[in-house]
Amino acid sequence: MVLSDIAAQALYGACYKKGPHKGRLLKNAPKDPVSRAAWYGAQMVCNPYKVSIASLMFMRDEERAIYREIEKLFDDMKAAGWKPEGLDRDRYTLEMLGAW
Repeated sequence: MVLSDIAAQALYGACYKKGPHKGRLLKNAPKDPVSRAAWYGAQMVCNPYKVSIASLMFMRDEERAIYREIEKLFDDMKAAGWKPEGLDRDRYTLEMLGAW
């Protein structure tokens, strides 16, 4: 699956760009609503405990489309054998402790 340009930019905005966690999802949702929608879509597969139900309910149509596109991408990757635990720091820690 190929992402639209806006979804790719939103996903880029939802990840760390520097430091030891470069390429992983941010610990908390970004302030930008479009990047936040991408972050929620990715977290729904990687660590659904971080997803705010209220934020999902109050998303605008544009944000919801990005959310669904990112969630579908991550679901497809997971179905193909990709393991999401490395993308979210908290889930990775829980996997290492054997609690997930």
